[in-house]
Amino acid sequence: MRVDLDSLASFSRTGAEGGRRAADALETLTGVPAHCDISRTTLVDADGLAAFLGGAATRIAVPFDGALAGRALVSFDEPFAARVAEETGLGGDALPEVANILTSGFVDGWAEQADETIDIRPPEHVDGDDSLVGDVAVADGAAFVFESHIGLAGVDGACRFAVLPAPDEFVDYLGDDGSLSPDALAAYAQLTAHSADAVADHLAAMTGIDPDAVESHFDFVPVQDVPSLLDDAAYEGAVFESDGPVRTVLAVLFDEDESGAVADALVPESDPDPALAESAVAELGNVTASGVLDGWANALDATIDVSTPSHVHDDGRAVLDTVAAAYGRHADAVAVVDATVALSDDLTCRVCAFPSPEDADTVAEIATELSASDADPEFPPEYDTEGEGS
Repeated sequence: MRVDLDSLASFSRTGAEGGRRAADALETLTGVPAHCDISRTTLVDADGLAAFLGGAATRIAVPFDGALAGRALVSFDEPFAARVAEETGLGGDALPEVANILTSGFVDGWAEQADETIDIRPPEHVDGDDSLVGDVAVADGAAFVFESHIGLAGVDGACRFAVLPAPDEFVDYLGDDGSLSPDALAAYAQLTAHSADAVADHLAAMTGIDPDAVESHFDFVPVQDVPSLLDDAAYEGAVFESDGPVRTVLAVLFDEDESGAVADALVPESDPDPALAESAVAELGNVTASGVLDGWANALDATIDVSTPSHVHDDGRAVLDTVAAAYGRHADAVAVVDATVALSDDLTCRVCAFPSPEDADTVAEIATELSASDADPEFPPEYDTEGEGS
């Protein structure tokens, strides 16, 4: 049940080009230079789709049908929405028009490759999270999303633009060579969900903090866009490499909304020694990374070895620059197992695993085995689920 990652790389490039087309269309409308900050093709559990798409108050859906059916969902940060209304002079009609133009710009790329046209339907305001999901699941609750973040020069905030193709039409349109199987796509989504659960449970075991929220998705990203998976906020954590049946670069990073939050959670002293805090972060990263990879190893009935952690404390994009440089020598796009666990308002853990493109068959085998199993992640023997050593 392998998903052909080479084919998905081309789909990812299609999504990146669609994001750039959408940004160009917005720039033409507003007269303000626009840019596409991130483009990724993502598999996300439909139950977590609302959280994945963000909680902006203004959200608009634009249905389309024809050669490819589905809908785009556009959410607007308030400063962005206000500036667009001002620049266009359209007032309250500005955002539906922007959503319509972004969608048209994106799907034009698909329409150029099809025998039929793709028709854009009138925009609709979205109220509540239930209507976000709709009938977009590929199989077993996995939704395929082409996501872009689009900004305007000198404008705070952005709009989050996501295209969700209808599952049957999408698989037929892009996977008629058999490279896309709904069952295989669902298996990859299950791989990320299982990995995210392992992250959450190991963090709870180590810190004694029950996670507030867990989000996971499986991303297909052009190599040059890998750094954009993280923002330029300060992160502290550790980076690992694995060896064995799957070679992986894995980053366990903590986003510090408040300076010192990581050290406070791990070393509960008023003024922890910096070396002790750094060691605690590296150890937590080590246990978390091992938890993810142990689940993969169990699926293969094999051993995956993890390197000594490399402590990092830098902005997120700088951390991932090294990953992009490593993979850029032999791949156009990479698959990313992406999990986010919110431990508190001030402390969020982001885990990004980048399996080597050369090990795609083995990753597919892991996904298939985990999809067929309901097994819970196993805890390391030296820790219990209350976060205290045994």
